[in-house]
Amino acid sequence: MEASTPLLSVAEARDGVWSVNERGPSRVAIAYFPSKLGALKHAVRVAHAKPRCRVAVVERDGTVRLARDYKQRSR
Repeated sequence: MEASTPLLSVAEARDGVWSVNERGPSRVAIAYFPSKLGALKHAVRVAHAKPRCRVAVVERDGTVRLARDYKQRSR
């Protein structure tokens, strides 16, 4: 992954709320969701709107359970 590729991390907090953290070269944002499905849908929707992006599901202990890179096709 290049340094300029935005990272969207999906993680569950201790209280059961799911968060999507976006970190990029010019943006830091966070969104909260009551369900894992809602958080994943949001993360994938944001990833599809960017030229390239990585989505990672992070466990409570900080390990990456699943990661996928998204890249828009040239038209």
